[in-house]
Amino acid sequence: MGSKKWRGLLLTLSLVIVLAGIASPVQASYVDDGVNQNTPSSDGEYYFVQLNDDPVSTYEGDVSGFAATKVDEDEQLDVEATEVKKYQKYLKEKRSDYKSWLQKKSAKAKVVEEFDLTFNGVAVKADGIDPKALEEGPGVENVVKSVQYFPAMNTSHDIIQNQPLWNSGFKGEDVKVGVIDSGIDQDHPFFQDPSLPMPEGFPKEQEGFEGQFTTNKVIAAKVYWPDPKATPEAIGDHGTHVAGTIAGIQDYKDPSGVAKTPLSGVAPRAYLGNYNVFPCESCSAESIYIAAAVEDAVRDGMDVINMSLGGTAEPGFDLLDTVVNGATEAGVTVVISAGNSGPGPMTIGSPGTADKVITVAAVANSHFIGQVIDVTVDGETKTLPVATADPGGIVTEKVEAPLHVVTDGDGKACQGITEDLTGKIAVIKRGDCTFTEKGEAAQKANAVGVILVNNAPGDPSGMSVEAKVTIPVVMVSLDDGEWLSSGAEASAVFDPGALEEFNTENGETVALFSSRGPTVNYTLKPDVAAVGANVYSATIGGGLNSKNGTSMSAPHVAGAAALLTQARPDWTPQDIKAALIGTGVDSKDNAVPLAVGGGIIQVNEALNTPALASPASLSFGQVPNKGKESAKSFTVTLTNTTNKNQDYTISVDDGKQVKVDKSTVKVNKGKSVTFKVTVDAAGKTVWNDYQGYITVTADKGKGKKIRIPYHYHVTN
Repeated sequence: MGSKKWRGLLLTLSLVIVLAGIASPVQASYVDDGVNQNTPSSDGEYYFVQLNDDPVSTYEGDVSGFAATKVDEDEQLDVEATEVKKYQKYLKEKRSDYKSWLQKKSAKAKVVEEFDLTFNGVAVKADGIDPKALEEGPGVENVVKSVQYFPAMNTSHDIIQNQPLWNSGFKGEDVKVGVIDSGIDQDHPFFQDPSLPMPEGFPKEQEGFEGQFTTNKVIAAKVYWPDPKATPEAIGDHGTHVAGTIAGIQDYKDPSGVAKTPLSGVAPRAYLGNYNVFPCESCSAESIYIAAAVEDAVRDGMDVINMSLGGTAEPGFDLLDTVVNGATEAGVTVVISAGNSGPGPMTIGSPGTADKVITVAAVANSHFIGQVIDVTVDGETKTLPVATADPGGIVTEKVEAPLHVVTDGDGKACQGITEDLTGKIAVIKRGDCTFTEKGEAAQKANAVGVILVNNAPGDPSGMSVEAKVTIPVVMVSLDDGEWLSSGAEASAVFDPGALEEFNTENGETVALFSSRGPTVNYTLKPDVAAVGANVYSATIGGGLNSKNGTSMSAPHVAGAAALLTQARPDWTPQDIKAALIGTGVDSKDNAVPLAVGGGIIQVNEALNTPALASPASLSFGQVPNKGKESAKSFTVTLTNTTNKNQDYTISVDDGKQVKVDKSTVKVNKGKSVTFKVTVDAAGKTVWNDYQGYITVTADKGKGKKIRIPYHYHVTN
């Protein structure tokens, strides 16, 4: 029934928001994607109404007269299959029953979206009806309020190791990646490849906009928004930047000359699908419309979905987790950003909490392309790299002025600035209040700019500054800040065109903004990490710039999934996930699984993994530290992916509280065996998280390795 998963890639779009610029040391990366989280997406309240039949992606044939539509693990859903069409007709009749009931119940309430592939039900705009009454309709399983989501490159290839795949001819050929984001600028030079043929059955376009927003590279363009005047056109840069990281053409030269090395997307020959759920500046999107975009991406034949977006960290708060899990059941690899609400625990929100998707943390790039300022202190001039702000505090015009070192509030200006700083640039220490509050204090004191001094060694961090701050705000390192504050006379020049390429001290370390696990229901997330700080990619109108956030790390993984989809067409979405988790490597700061999952992805190692583990990571959840329930077990299936019979060794880095029932296993080529992993929390400290890795090594402990991350939370 299903078609073999030979090509296509739907890229999960992680538009993720960093919540606060509270003064705490952050590695070289933005603390915010710069999206206003208070922007409403529409006037009414929306609700998912889940009906009690299974959707197409998970239906196993339990309704008399209707064959199963769930595909085998190695297949991708064929939406044209006879049994799929027949079952969809049955589901449509059930939805019609509910719609008829709703129409009689309320003249104002209306169904705005219908679902059957990844989720079975409707989305209702609940005008003129008590939302609780929605549960009274025929066949209702559940009613959940829709929530709002927000839009949360050269040397990064070395970090994630995709060059060897390119050398072997794997560049994402024939793979389709769906980008659920703010649109893609299809005319950007980074997406122009005349040699790409239009795939059969494409383009897939929004009715009324045929031929306007698609090319032979961007082969789908649709919009999801309550305003019928909305178009698939890219308005903000976010989606275009994400798409460039995934599949920008190979060896694109930066027209500005700032980037000395040519740029490439991770999968430069992959196709892109534009599923625009943020068709306006700084807007949020209802989850019902994001779910509709996921359904369309599956229906259109995308193989990978990228979702650089995020919502709440509350359990059961939204059904978008169900939708994205349904997409993986349909044979699509779904990649989602972890979020930018770190470094605290339990900060990963939906849909990155979904168990079947690949949830991605962020590490810093090994270099960055960014703003510089010229500072003169007692006659000595230096060019200093700075971190910039967004969406307020942007350097938009040249500013040249003397510096004034602020002393109010221990130099942090959290209670305002008493002096008149007319015509001066305020130098303010980081700490104790938000970047916006510091910028506002300087602005009210009539300053023409702000230099923030970092409060920890290392690179300065990008900042979330609200748009009401209209003077430029930049940050320098602690060392540079001490130097520019030390002289009797000092001045600085801000120039928006002053950009340079720098190496960073914090490359391959976890960005402080990157959301950490466990999830609110104590499952192990994120799954992997990739470069998400100081990522240089496309912007609308033909430009390039650096952005930061797990919104930028997810597309690296989506691109990697595209390469693996081409190279290993027999692999399922869960195989791709297992390969990436199992072959990840430690960050340079040796971050734990709750920060990076399996580690920083290594695409070439994933392709040549010596084994696949299922499950690829072990979430034991809450385990009491006494009594019979203090021990919990998982059975792991280990599959030999090498070209010979194997003897594997199995070891655990916490051998006292985590045990395996076998220290060695023999597995014939292409075959699988199982082993049991048991945690024993007896005597462990209550309310603590325990985590680590199980290591499986081929060739009797002398060959390649995979790691299986594990986690458990101890209770009493």
